[in-house]
Amino acid sequence: MPAAVLEFASREEASGVAAEMAAKALQRDITGQGHASLFVSGGSTPEEMFVQLRREEIDWPRVTVGLVDERWVAPDDPESNEKLVRTHLLRDKAAAAGFLPMWMPGCEPEQAAADRSRAYAPHCNRASFMLLGMGLDGHTASWFPGEPTLRYLSSRSNTQTVAAIRAEGACTPQRLTLTGRPVADAVRAVLLVFGKEKRAKLEEARKADPLLCPVRFAMDGLGERLSIVWAP
Repeated sequence: MPAAVLEFASREEASGVAAEMAAKALQRDITGQGHASLFVSGGSTPEEMFVQLRREEIDWPRVTVGLVDERWVAPDDPESNEKLVRTHLLRDKAAAAGFLPMWMPGCEPEQAAADRSRAYAPHCNRASFMLLGMGLDGHTASWFPGEPTLRYLSSRSNTQTVAAIRAEGACTPQRLTLTGRPVADAVRAVLLVFGKEKRAKLEEARKADPLLCPVRFAMDGLGERLSIVWAP
């Protein structure tokens, strides 16, 4: 059953709660196993959360930060999730964290996916914390409705950790994305969403066919390990 929605009066408050959840998850794994991993989504929604999280008293040198997905653009492109993370998260105390990019120069997305799968796999083996977002079409990560390989892409049986896809209709179609297993295996996750339209989509997702509303794959895979955080 998809998780209940935690509603907050402001985006700043919701972002603070999400940042606190992430900080606790990271510190728990640092204390328990000496290291932690944080995987984050792009877009404008997580910017305030990143600002609050980067100020948390965490042993940041023991944290590896990676991306849930990435558009196939260079890291200086405004559409780059890597640029977003470097601008808003990897500052202040969090500047000491390690970072795993997805985009690679001088190769095609399929080649990069094989390389990034090898690099990401050790850190995605029960990731400490996964921050997910959701589009108005119900996509999360780069799992889009109508994508021909969506069922396998979002499945635990997919042996890749990172896959290359072409999301027809998206502003930047060529992308890399985490597959189903690393997302579903995360120790703790938050789905952070803002706005009334996305609130309605969340309710729709509870009963939707996952192939038409792919965020449902993440909801079902994570179960009680997922918190859904919303503000107007």
